[in-house]
Amino acid sequence: DVYKRQPMPAAPPPGGRGGGYGYPQPAGGAGRSPAAPAPAAGGRMRHWIEINGTRHQISRATLVLGRSTEADVRIDDPGVSRRHCEIRTGTPSTIQDLGSTNGIVVDGQHTTRATLRDGSRIVVGSSTIIYRQAEG
Repeated sequence: DVYKRQPMPAAPPPGGRGGGYGYPQPAGGAGRSPAAPAPAAGGRMRHWIEINGTRHQISRATLVLGRSTEADVRIDDPGVSRRHCEIRTGTPSTIQDLGSTNGIVVDGQHTTRATLRDGSRIVVGSSTIIYRQAEG
């Protein structure tokens, strides 16, 4: 019979990295995507933003960006509202517009809320913010 079903092997092929033949990938990240870094031993992730080339460490769960002196990070730009947006670190980290006049653009998309990844480009007013995260 031409359409005879081939039996599934009892074990993954020798030298295989797992994940093939319907078998789960081994623990330890052997088949992990390079775009998703493994969490550090302590699971500690560092977060920071770069605004027009200046680096600002994010050391709290919520960070408010805006033109006001009361914002956690002040952006001196007439196109930025007093309390423009808020970054929340976590898994995943997010950004939320706080009812600003001009809104936010994240990775080229005009939005009110977005998930952030390492390297996300945020535009508020005429200022560009790069969101960064790394293990350690």
